Amino acid sequence: MESRATSTKARLLLLLLLACTCGAVSPSGEAAEAKALLTWKSTLRISDANASSPLSSWSPASSPCGSWSGVACNAAGRIAALTVPGAGVAGTLDALDFSALPALASLNLSGNRLAGAIPANVSLLASLASLDLSSNNLTGGIPAALGTLRGLRALVLRNNPLGGRIPGSLAKLAALRRLDLQAVRLVGTIPPELGRLRALTFLDLSRNSLSGELPPSFAGMAKMRELYLSRNNLSGVIPPELFTSWPEVTLFFLHYNSFTGSVPPEIGRAGKLRFLALEANNLTGVIPAEIGSLTGLEFLDLGRNSLSGPIPASIRSLKLLVGMALSFNGLTGLVPPEIGSMSLLQNLDLNGNQLEGELPATISSLKDLYSLDFSNNKFTGTIPSIGSKKLLSAAFANNSFSGSFPRTFCEIASLALLDLSSNQLWGELPNCLWDLEDLLFLDLSSNGFSGKVPSSGSANLSSLESLHLANNRLTGEFPTILKKCKQLIVLDIGGNYFSSQIPSWIGSNLPFLRILRLRSNSFSGSIPWQLSQLSHLQLLDLAANRFSGPMPQGLLANLTSMMKPQTEFNMTSLIHHQVLHLDGAMNFVDRIDVNWKMKSYTFQGTIALMVGIDLSGNSFSGEIPTELANLWGLRFLNLSRNHLSGHIPENIGDLKLLESLDCSWNELSGAIPSSISKLPSLSSLSLSNNNLSGEIPTGNQLQTLDDPSIYNNNSGLCGYPLVACSKGSSGTVETLDVELETVYFYYSIIAGLVLGFWLWLGSLVFFKTWRTYVFCCVDRLQDKVMKRRRAFR
Repeated sequence: MESRATSTKARLLLLLLLACTCGAVSPSGEAAEAKALLTWKSTLRISDANASSPLSSWSPASSPCGSWSGVACNAAGRIAALTVPGAGVAGTLDALDFSALPALASLNLSGNRLAGAIPANVSLLASLASLDLSSNNLTGGIPAALGTLRGLRALVLRNNPLGGRIPGSLAKLAALRRLDLQAVRLVGTIPPELGRLRALTFLDLSRNSLSGELPPSFAGMAKMRELYLSRNNLSGVIPPELFTSWPEVTLFFLHYNSFTGSVPPEIGRAGKLRFLALEANNLTGVIPAEIGSLTGLEFLDLGRNSLSGPIPASIRSLKLLVGMALSFNGLTGLVPPEIGSMSLLQNLDLNGNQLEGELPATISSLKDLYSLDFSNNKFTGTIPSIGSKKLLSAAFANNSFSGSFPRTFCEIASLALLDLSSNQLWGELPNCLWDLEDLLFLDLSSNGFSGKVPSSGSANLSSLESLHLANNRLTGEFPTILKKCKQLIVLDIGGNYFSSQIPSWIGSNLPFLRILRLRSNSFSGSIPWQLSQLSHLQLLDLAANRFSGPMPQGLLANLTSMMKPQTEFNMTSLIHHQVLHLDGAMNFVDRIDVNWKMKSYTFQGTIALMVGIDLSGNSFSGEIPTELANLWGLRFLNLSRNHLSGHIPENIGDLKLLESLDCSWNELSGAIPSSISKLPSLSSLSLSNNNLSGEIPTGNQLQTLDDPSIYNNNSGLCGYPLVACSKGSSGTVETLDVELETVYFYYSIIAGLVLGFWLWLGSLVFFKTWRTYVFCCVDRLQDKVMKRRRAFR
């Protein structure tokens, strides 16, 4: 009994000693962790915008586990999680003692301003399960030491300029489920070793510069659900075994790479696939019918490849499809009527194929459509009725659709973009068209529409930004309905039969106008001075009309948008909506026809660079305003086929960006200013059919313009590339004055010699002493000559 009591006391004493020991170790461990974090904090900078940063609560006077924001502890009182995302923290990780944080399981420092390299001693975090350092400014590559963190389940380093290659040591992370290395500037190939990551369900290597083929070992990642490899330089075929070995895959993004071969028929085996994006590769062959087996598919993008053949009728099984983009391939045949069975479809893009025939009437069954694009095909017949009242964008351009304007569009109040350009539509435009209050972009150009544009509408058209009515048969005056288009940026009504003058209200009612194209109409009169109020104007095309008179004084002085290079503005309308697309928005790039370097071009996406004036083919008179040279942003200037007179402004050499200059077929006189040779970008020039004279300037860019027709029919011009100037014909008035002075100089010498001779002769005749002296000199000179002659013999 006594021995049992003694044993019990011994046990109690041992437990007491253990408790004391634990009590002593715990505070010292907590103190070491706090010291490590405070030391690191002392090296950091926190932006003023983050005055309430979690780090402001980190203080030696308080315990990390109870008072420090972003710090969480486990049951043993050790720091288990450090979560400080988006706190405006700037600095490096070098001063953070990872060895002092042995219990840390989660480290999230994303969205800060951390720089420098990821320290290799991060591998000392033996308990780490999740590491998120995304959206910082970390460099120096991905440390191979991360491969020692055997318990790591999530590694997120996206949006850092790390650089380098993917270390093969990451294949040792057997527990890894999520690997996110998007946009970290990776190069090289994908290590085959990554195929050993059997637990991986999420892999994002997109937006890097990876090359080579997909490793066959990827088929071993049987639990894969989401794969993002887009926007790299990957090549080779898409391994069919991925679809047979990944039964759980739901998201498969390989767009914007260089994959070749066909779309594998085995894709039908990936029954849980919801998103499939293979856009912008080099895929060939047909769309496999097996794609109809993907009954859960919500988004399909096969655009910008070289696919051929018909759209398979099996798409009728894709009942859950929300977005389908098959644009810019070589698809042929008809649009299958089964397309009408995809009742949830919101985005349908068949642009840029060889599809033909009439569109199926079943399109009217698609009640949820937001975006519809049938442009650039061979469709015929009439445009069918549109059943969706949610439609934001409808594009049918560059086909052979016929008939009158489809009134079905007047019933879609939400419509923001309508493009019916380059078809065979005819008739008058209905008044209801101008009642679409949300319309941003309207292109009806290159059809056969006729009649007058209504002078008024019930709506105010306050949203309209871009209007294209060019190349139709429209008549009447300048459309007064445009008074209501306060937001208008692009106005192109060229190639019609409009007449009258440009209204004075254009300057005040269209304050944001950047593109004004009225060419090839019958507008007349002078340019109203109110046009100078369009300070944003960057392209003015009034060519081939009946304008007359001089350019108004001060017209050009206020066109401030032409006084600087246009690099930032672009003519892209972003119409945000709920259509499921890769970037979450529908992008439409505006376009404009421009007569550029004596040829007609259609510019799309680069309209911002098109800064120019075209007044050709009118009856403008008077001199070219010198203030024109203040428009430093001009890239082209066409004043040809007018009645302009006087000299070409000497300061035209100030237009340093000018690439094309045409002043032909006018009545310009005088010399070509020498400053024209200072135009470094000039690549197209025409000064023919004027009254110019003198020598053509030389040097710099002018030496590359060696076509004599540039200067044809200027009888007084000479010099390269025409015939060389003769000595009696100089190039400029200044040179002519110099040569005249030279002629006068020689005349003076001759006159002096003649006068001197007669004075000398007169001296000999009238003065005996001078005559005797001269004769003596001649006698002495004769004696010397005779002596030298005898010596020579």
